[in-house]
Order: sequence, then C-alpha cells, then structure tokens
Amino acid sequence: MSKSVAQAEVVEMNSINSVALTRPLRVLMVVDGRYPATGGAEMQARLLSSSFAAAGHTVHVLVPHLDRSLPVQGHVDGIPVTRLSYPRIKGFGAVLLNIRFALWLLRRQKSFDAIHIHMMHNLAAAAGWLKPWLKPQVIAKVSGAAEFQGGILDPTLSRRMVQRMLLRGAKRLDSYQCISLRTVKIMEDAGFSTERLHLVPNAVDLARFKPPVVRNQDVFRAVFVGRHVPVKGLDVLLKAWALAELPAKAQLTLAGDGPERDRLIALAKDLGIEGSVKFPGMVQDVPALLSENNLYVQASHQEGLPNAVLEAMSTALPVVATRVSGHEDIITDGETGFLVPPNDSLTLSMVLSRLAHQQELRMEMGGAARKYVEKKFSTSVVIESLAKLYQKPV
Repeated sequence: MSKSVAQAEVVEMNSINSVALTRPLRVLMVVDGRYPATGGAEMQARLLSSSFAAAGHTVHVLVPHLDRSLPVQGHVDGIPVTRLSYPRIKGFGAVLLNIRFALWLLRRQKSFDAIHIHMMHNLAAAAGWLKPWLKPQVIAKVSGAAEFQGGILDPTLSRRMVQRMLLRGAKRLDSYQCISLRTVKIMEDAGFSTERLHLVPNAVDLARFKPPVVRNQDVFRAVFVGRHVPVKGLDVLLKAWALAELPAKAQLTLAGDGPERDRLIALAKDLGIEGSVKFPGMVQDVPALLSENNLYVQASHQEGLPNAVLEAMSTALPVVATRVSGHEDIITDGETGFLVPPNDSLTLSMVLSRLAHQQELRMEMGGAARKYVEKKFSTSVVIESLAKLYQKPV
C-alpha cells in the first residue's frame, strides 16, 4: 500500500455488536438512479436501508422519478421512498432535477442526522454546493468504474466546464465512502482530502447468500453472474474454458445479459464449447444458481468492489478472478481462491484445469471464503462502520 493510501482514514470493521449501542439515527439514502433496480449500487442501497431499519434506525430513500409506473410516494421493503419528478429534457431536465433535489433537502434537512448519497454523480455535486446550508452529515459513496470513466471523476473530461463545476461541488461534501483501496488512491489523485476518505466496503446479505446444505462436487460446474460487457472479460474466460483440461460433463454458466451476449454465444460455438457453456440470461434466484455450482470465475479487466464475487464467496464458493483492484481487495490468493493476470486465457485455463480435478481444494477454499466474508462484509459489520461515519462531527 502506498504511503498516501496508508494515511487515509480506514474505518475499522472488527466488531459487530456495537450498532445497537449507537443512538437511533435518522438516515436519508439518496440513489442517483432507478429504485428499486438490479444494479450494484441500487441493490447495495436497498440492503443497507433494510439493515439500518432492522437495527432500529429511521430510514427514508430519495430518488429521481425515472420509472413513471412507480408512485411519487411509496415504500420498498417497508421503507418510505420519495421519487422526484422532472422533465425528460436532456441537460435542462438534469438542472431542474438538481434544483428540486436541493429544495427538498433544504426543506427537510431537520428530519435527518445523515444524508448518504449512493453514487458520485449529479446529485452528489448538487449536495456539495448546498453543503454550507445543510446541517446533517453528507456522505457520498464512490463505487468505481461508472464515476471514473465517463463520470464525474473522469480526468479526461476535466476541461469541460460542467465537469469542473460538478467536481468542485462534490469536493465540498463531509465524507466519502470508498469501497476499495484503488478508489481511495484515485480520489487522492483527484485532489480529495485524505482525511475525508473512508474505506468501507459493500455489505453482503449473509442470510440470503449462504452455503447449501449439500453442494454437488462430483461434476465440475463453474459460474459467472453479471453484465455481458467488454470490461468483464468474458471472451477471455471462454477461450480459457476451451483450453482447459476439464473432466466429462464440466459446465460453465454465464448468467446475465448485455450487449456482448450474442457475440459471446457465437464465440462459444466457434471455439467448439457450446455444449458445455450455458447462457441462461437474467436469473431471478441468484443464490440458488450459486448453490448449484462449485466454482465462481470472473475475468474482468477492471472492478470496483464486485458484489457478485462477495455473494459467491458468501455461498462458500472458491473464486478464480483476475488480479485487478477490487478482486485483490477481497480474494486471498491461494486461500479463498486464485488470482490470475487479466487478459491471460492460458494462465486462467491452467487454474481452471487444476480446480476442476481437486474437489477437496475447492471445498477448503470455499469454506475459507465464507468465513472471510462473515468477518469483513456482513451487514452488521458494514452498518456499524457507516453508523460511526454518520455521527462524525460536521
């Protein structure tokens, strides 16, 4: 770890019992996107909202009114949700949304002790410009790729006036939840104060994602769950699968959807592996899918802190993933899985070949993975860390 990263304030997450001892908090969760939705940030906000409410805190969710089929005022998991309407006019609509958001916060700020914005986008910048008039602690979560590439933290866009205004506003917030060490480093490089950066990872619902009573290890079954987009390196994974020395009936499942799906199906056919690769599309019961397999594999070129990997580890699956930030933050090479170089089908195929023929090693690594997630990424651990952050003096 670099000296600058080491100096960042890292919220310790070793105790899981003190959340109940904190005073009841009134928390506003802001999601700059559809809600509810299946995206990582949206799902994480939903999990945290439910977890805080279950721990005795008061939670309200505020989002843009993107899905007009949903009411302006409603509930998700018993938690009140307000959706801010705005005109669907490019540019102008975003400005009006920010104004409505600012007015809503000003009028209702006394109802909250903390405002947690999930995603460093327009609403985070708007809250930053408003911060001198806001009394609650305002925290923004920085997830990763969406903000760093084409988003508010993309250095290649820094010359644009709108981008500069958004970034200046975002820098005025009280604290930032960074979900990986790479996120901390990028934020430092972008000029954010180290003292306001807090390393708090995503949480995992351990009750939902849990090991099956019995996992079939007789047939080698590997799985990936996520978007079918170039950054996930699924073409590299398919090439590695084609190269690997696999036992009979070995099966690879690539669950999810995206713009790459048709190309990947064609690639599997070209590689002659279409019989051992399944493309089920979007899967509703992800825990059940993970329970049916005995290895999780992810060949991404870049990650933030991948929820899919944490969920797989929570179900006691060993993980083979690329050695990129995000994976490096959560996988202990040789203990909970293996890390391989990105864009390296040959090395990935060798690791797949090894694990395909070593049932006991898969079971040992899977058990270690579950224990690691329980210690570091349970909802109890994460909401304790966030509760401390919400109560920091402004």
